[in-house]
Amino acid sequence: MAGAYLLLGREHLVIDYFDFVRASQRKDGNIPFAIFTGDTRPGGYLCGLKYPDDVFTYQPPKREGLPAPSQQTRTWIGLFEHWQPKANPLSTLGPICYILTAVEIFDAIGSSAWMQERLASVEAAAKYLLSRKSDNGLIGGSGFYTELPPRYGWDGVTQCYTIHAFRELARLFRAVGDKTNQAVWSAHADKLAKTFIAAFWREDHFAEYIHAERGLVDSHGLSDVNWAAVAFGIAVDRNLELLWPRLLKESGFWHGDMPTQTVTKPFTYQKWEYNEPVLLQVVPLNDVAAMGRAWYLEATACQRMQARERLVESVRRVCRVAKTDGYWRERYHPQPDGTVLPAGAQKYCEYAAILVRAVFGNREFFCQ
Repeated sequence: MAGAYLLLGREHLVIDYFDFVRASQRKDGNIPFAIFTGDTRPGGYLCGLKYPDDVFTYQPPKREGLPAPSQQTRTWIGLFEHWQPKANPLSTLGPICYILTAVEIFDAIGSSAWMQERLASVEAAAKYLLSRKSDNGLIGGSGFYTELPPRYGWDGVTQCYTIHAFRELARLFRAVGDKTNQAVWSAHADKLAKTFIAAFWREDHFAEYIHAERGLVDSHGLSDVNWAAVAFGIAVDRNLELLWPRLLKESGFWHGDMPTQTVTKPFTYQKWEYNEPVLLQVVPLNDVAAMGRAWYLEATACQRMQARERLVESVRRVCRVAKTDGYWRERYHPQPDGTVLPAGAQKYCEYAAILVRAVFGNREFFCQ
């Protein structure tokens, strides 16, 4: 969403948002994946809140024309731990997005002074990610953006996004003239990429995740991991030659004409992959669906591969879904009859944000 607002010229909004999130950063560099008002207490889905440890204060900058309540100093609390404590999905989401948002802001405003002031904080988030490296060389933590099922162990999308974040951090250091740290983070990225490929590559595609107890999981068809590997330049040379044609031929990603499903065989999950036993009413396969976050990976992969026709067609299909009321839902669950069932928030911003990024970020594909 931050990148979409930047493309629409809302720079102050995104810069202020970044500094708000910066205020939530823990001393170890970690960034929460959600933030609530300071009077929020632990319980239910928010049982992972650490009150008062993660309460922080944010004083907004004074901006002309904004309502008085938006300028008030308030307390907030960050959520770092999921209600599934064993798998703890989303645990790398905050720090990765923090790094990538900083990069997008820098690319938009081009201010080395702004970046220099925040670079230590951004690197601290990367160091936290590096601290999550397991003995197998992969970044630990369950689903990067999927929690049901949690992909307990080592999620392939997590690896791809971490590699991308490390490479982008290296680019930031290069931009400010710090060649030493540029080399350090480039090396971390290259090492993780090599480890990821060795662990996840399966003849002509990448597996979905490595379960902490049952090993490599590659039983749900092609997954979003493959789009991520192409999008972030991890699939190269022979891997890319084999993978890209297979991705283009696979119709399961657009089940029910809705881009993009997280997996192409959504009805093949086993009960041992479901969420942990918890005292909450949850849908165990809630994130086995088409979601904007998965479409973003496909759209970015198409951009990298200059696959104009596929990207444009995916935009058309996403737009058609919103023709009824002008809004999108958070998820579109695949149904056995070949359709999708909308679910989640009725006015979710994810598809809208990715639509802006897909079109405004690739104008040469649409303005012909």
